[in-house]
Amino acid sequence: MPRAAVLYEYEKPLQVRTLSLRDPHDDEVVVRLAASGVCHTDLTVRAGGLPLPPPCVLGHEGAGVVEAVGKGVRHLEAGDHVVLSWSANCGRCHYCVRGRSHLCEGVMDGFLRGDEYVFEDAGTRIARLAGVASFAERTVVRATAAIKIPADVPLDRACLVGCAVMTGVGAAINTVSIEPGESVAVFGCGGVGLNVLQGARLRGASPIIAVDRVAAKLELARTFGATDMVRAGPDVDPVAAVRERTAGLGVDYAFEVIGSPAVVAQAFAAAKRGGTTVVVGAPPVTAELRLPAASLALEEKSVVGSLYGSANLGRDIPRLIELYQRGLLLLDELIDTRIGLDDVNEALDALARGEGARRVIVYE
Repeated sequence: MPRAAVLYEYEKPLQVRTLSLRDPHDDEVVVRLAASGVCHTDLTVRAGGLPLPPPCVLGHEGAGVVEAVGKGVRHLEAGDHVVLSWSANCGRCHYCVRGRSHLCEGVMDGFLRGDEYVFEDAGTRIARLAGVASFAERTVVRATAAIKIPADVPLDRACLVGCAVMTGVGAAINTVSIEPGESVAVFGCGGVGLNVLQGARLRGASPIIAVDRVAAKLELARTFGATDMVRAGPDVDPVAAVRERTAGLGVDYAFEVIGSPAVVAQAFAAAKRGGTTVVVGAPPVTAELRLPAASLALEEKSVVGSLYGSANLGRDIPRLIELYQRGLLLLDELIDTRIGLDDVNEALDALARGEGARRVIVYE
């Protein structure tokens, strides 16, 4: 029976409880977690910003070892090392058959409902965030949500590819097509924003401008590929600062990686005529966005969303792991602290304060 961190009430600390775990269905696998990143989305769910009804096991950025497989699973077996994906696509819907499985019709419904219950607590069914529930020692996921990776890749690094790295790097290499020498600004340099920066670096962008309020994050941004840093604040207009660094033009691509409508508007203003604003951060579901409509036509600006790095997970997670093995993708540098499951609330609180890049839960 695994220990797991359960959200029982919005805006309250998670409770670490011992839960029962059901056997896998034909298309599912049991995974023993080795590590899980603590992501801003977990914080948003705890705060009630995403309508996932408690009780629910949080966590969606995990990696581990397959313990058992359902009788219909052919591509995985016990002992395989896997990164977990919160996009367990069906393979049959309108989007899946057109090669856009990250938009699978069932993915976001499942993300918000936490359906297909696998945990129980004294007879009470416990939901799982995003079909993953990586804040647990063991979990059951659909086989399509477990992506096999080489056994020699450290799982405490690999888990980050399951969300922050794929979301950030994918936004820069999949959602848009940055050409070498094109300019980029990234508004928000947390775990995902740092990965947008290194995605832009991989595409050969220049300059790559990092924008954040926290000086320590900007120093880390330099490691991940930023060529210029803008520390936003009461005395610094980030839009003017970005334009100053691009001869007054603005950037070809402005990425918003916070989930704030106000910052989306800043990113839009920082994009040049003909430029593109990419919204990566997930605002609260009740938030609305206001932009100068005339700029869409008269300046030919565009705004696009990026969900999970617009990724084909079965293809892209192994590709990113290979880039890490070749020394081209930074993972070790993302981790500022390794913690135990009992420290999960402290990690979420630190995330709310904007501290650090990624805290990783390591399971014994």
